[in-house]
Formats: sequence, structure tokens, C-alpha cells
Amino acid sequence: MSKTKSGICKGVWRFLCAADPLYHWIGLGSFAFLLAKVLVLNNIPAPLSFMSAVSPVVEGILGSVIASYIFYIFCIHPSLYAEKKTSASFVNFILTRITKSFEEHLRGISDKLSYDATAEEFYTAFTCIDPFSRNAPLLLQVSPHLVRADWFQYFENEMTRLKKEVMRLMDSRLSLDTEMTYILNRINDCNWFMTIEQMISWKGQLAVNYNHFVNPDSPASSSCKSLYDLKELIRNLKPIINKTGKLIE
Repeated sequence: MSKTKSGICKGVWRFLCAADPLYHWIGLGSFAFLLAKVLVLNNIPAPLSFMSAVSPVVEGILGSVIASYIFYIFCIHPSLYAEKKTSASFVNFILTRITKSFEEHLRGISDKLSYDATAEEFYTAFTCIDPFSRNAPLLLQVSPHLVRADWFQYFENEMTRLKKEVMRLMDSRLSLDTEMTYILNRINDCNWFMTIEQMISWKGQLAVNYNHFVNPDSPASSSCKSLYDLKELIRNLKPIINKTGKLIE
């Protein structure tokens, strides 16, 4: 029974928190001011005569604001809340799939790579890659056989899949918050995607015996650094996943 009450209380709290805080400030602030006026201020003689005349008007305005707040919470907000929960469910599903898929992608490069990996660990992992070797964790159908992809093909496949998920969310008619839209746009336009696209277009002209993802003379300017930057962008989606997850619980 206590668990049921706890669940109801949490549900009511999420329902109220989903409303714009400004509505709560205006509605509850007006109620607090009206209560203070009725219990305290009305018992104090007005220092100026016009204050007594406008007192009922002030109370009427405050009462009207409170009534509007109650009407919004009970008549308008429920439908908006239901729509927001549906939107949050879809957003949470897509963002969770993006983050988990990208984590699997990192582990496909090296089992030492994760969202906690440093730029130096990314560089070390990429030094072990021979871009043209067909030992990437991706199988391609070359009739009638399945063959291993090279690393350019592997990165291109993962890039295409990630961009598809991002665009699926951005092309939806859902109302996305500013922070999420900003992160998704930065992911879609990241340097890693441009690097892979350029390498694929120049693939036939690239030296076969050279690792084009690392720069031994300047590790910080290596191409793999842009994948680390992409990892950080996707990592920033996790707070949004947690936020939407709490809304749909």
C-alpha cells in the first residue's frame, strides 16, 4: 500500500514538474500573496485612503490569476503532459540506441575504448589499425561470400548508421529542446564524418602502407582525434537520456 502511495506521489510530482516553472511561480506566488494579504495586511490600517478602495480590486486580480493557474493545471496541462511523455519516450529510445550503438562501435575498434577513454587512448588504439586490412568487425556481402570490410568501410558504415538515427530524430515533428538540437546538429556536422567522407573519396589515391588515422609527428592533430571529439558530443546526450527516462517512468 505504501509503495502505491509512493508511486502516486512520484507521478503527481513528475506531472507538476513537467509544467513550465513560470506558471508555478505566478500561480503559487499569487496564492501566497493573497493569503498574506487576507491574514496580515487586511488587519493593518491603510496608511493612505486609496489603498482601502483598491484592496478588493487587488484581491480580485490575485483570485483571477489563481483561478487561471488552477484551470491550466487541471484542464490544459494534462494533455500537454501526455504529449510530452510520448515525445520523451521516442527521444529516449533513439538517444539510448545512439549511445549504445556508438559504444559498441568504439569497442569494435578496441576493447579498451569507451566513453571514459582519453584522447591518448584513442590515439593508441588507432596506431594498431591497418586501414586497408580486411579485419574490421563488419561483414560485407560479396556474392556468394561474406568478406570482412576494411577500416574505411567500417567507419563509413557506422557513420551512415549514426547519421540516420540523428536525422530520424531531427526530422521528427517532435519539439526538441535547444540543448538537444544543438548537440545533434554538432554531431551531424562533426569533423569525423567529413574526414571519413574525404578518405572514402580519395581511397584509391591513398598510400596503402600508411596509417592515415594517426600522425606520429603531431598526435594531437591526428584524424582519430575527431572521433574522440565525436565521442564527447555523444556523451553529452546522457543527461538528456536520464531526464527523458525519469519523465516516462
